[in-house]
Amino acid sequence: MAPGTDSLFADPSVLPAAAVSRVAATPGVDWVAPVRTAYAILDLRGQRAAVALVGATPGRPGGPWKLSSGRAPLADDEIALDRLFAARQQVRIGDRLPVLGAQLRVVGFTGESAMFMTPLVFVTERTAAGLLGAPDTTGVVLLGTADPPGVSTRLRAAGLTVRTPGELHGAALRLATRVFGGPLQLMVAVAFIAGTLIVALVAHTVITEQRRDLGVLKALGASGPRLARVAITETAALTAAGALAGVALLALGRVVIAAWRPQFPVLVTPGSLTRAAAAAAVMALLAAALPARRLARLDPAGAFRSGP
Repeated sequence: MAPGTDSLFADPSVLPAAAVSRVAATPGVDWVAPVRTAYAILDLRGQRAAVALVGATPGRPGGPWKLSSGRAPLADDEIALDRLFAARQQVRIGDRLPVLGAQLRVVGFTGESAMFMTPLVFVTERTAAGLLGAPDTTGVVLLGTADPPGVSTRLRAAGLTVRTPGELHGAALRLATRVFGGPLQLMVAVAFIAGTLIVALVAHTVITEQRRDLGVLKALGASGPRLARVAITETAALTAAGALAGVALLALGRVVIAAWRPQFPVLVTPGSLTRAAAAAAVMALLAAALPARRLARLDPAGAFRSGP
C-alpha cells in the first residue's frame, strides 16, 4: 500500500497500476489482487447514506466473501450491497443506484458486511477507479505467499510499504479506541464502582441481619480472620449470583439486538468472559471490606442483646 497508510478506509491508498505487476514479479508471491477502497455517499430516494466502497477484480480475493443472494459484480455497471443495508433501504436486485455520478445495477446481496456505521458495497476494481476519477492507479495490492517474512523483506527492500493482516487489524482497533474508547472506558469505570458499592451494601445488610449468629461464633472463639472469610464467602456468592444474572441478561440482549438492529453484532469471546470474571472477583474482594470491618468490630454481648 502507499506509504503512511494504516487503514484501508481511513487512509485511502493510491498506487500506480504498475505496482501490481511489480509485486507479482517478486519471488515468493503466489497471487496478487488489486483492490480500491473509499467512503462514498449514496442518494437513495432523497435520503443520503454513507457506505464503504470496495472495488475488486472479479474472481480474485478482495470481493464479497459471502453472498446471501445474487452474485458478485462482474461488469463495470454492477454493484453488490450488504443485505441488511439493502433491506433497510428497500433496494431489490435489478434496481439502479446512483453512486458517485454513475448508475449501477444491483446484482447481489452480501452477508457479514454490515459493519458499524458504513456497510460495505462492492464493485469491480475498474469501476471504482472510474468513479474515483483515478485511472491507471490502484489502491492496495493484496498478495498471498507461503513465505510472509521473506516476501515482506523483499518488498520493503524494493521501497514498498507492506502491512500484514495483523497490523491492519491492530490499526483498526487503535482507530476505534481513539474515537470511542474514552466514553466506553468511563462507562465501564462507573459501572465497576457502582457494582462494587451495590455488592458491598447488600453484603453489609446480610451480615447485619446475621449479627446474632455471627456473635455466637465470635463468643465461641471464632477468630477475626475466620469471620473475615465468612464475609468474603458471602460477598463472593452475591457477586457470583450477580455475574450469572449478567450473563443471562447478555444472552437475552444479544437475541433482542440481533432481531431489532442486526447491523450491530454483539460478540462474546472467551477473553471477554475471562476479563468479566476477573472484574467480578476484584469487585467481590473490594466489596467484602465493609462487612469484614463490621465483623471485626462485632461485640458478642451486644449481638445477644439486640433484637431478632
